Amino acid sequence: MNYVLNTLCSLHMVIAFLVAVILDNTVPGSRQERGVYVWSEPEVARREPAVANDYELPWRVGRIFKWVKWVGL
Repeated sequence: MNYVLNTLCSLHMVIAFLVAVILDNTVPGSRQERGVYVWSEPEVARREPAVANDYELPWRVGRIFKWVKWVGL
């Protein structure tokens, strides 16, 4: 158990995840103030141009993966 905890606590990604989970659940504020309101409904996220431009695949890559449902093309 000591080796497992030591290994996990030495990874920066695990520490960042734990800090994010703690802060996301303890910092007061509405969903809109924290910026998570966009991700609540997938249709709203697809319609918002800022989200679509930042997270969509490049045109040629998106065309290849058109059959994948979660790509959203």
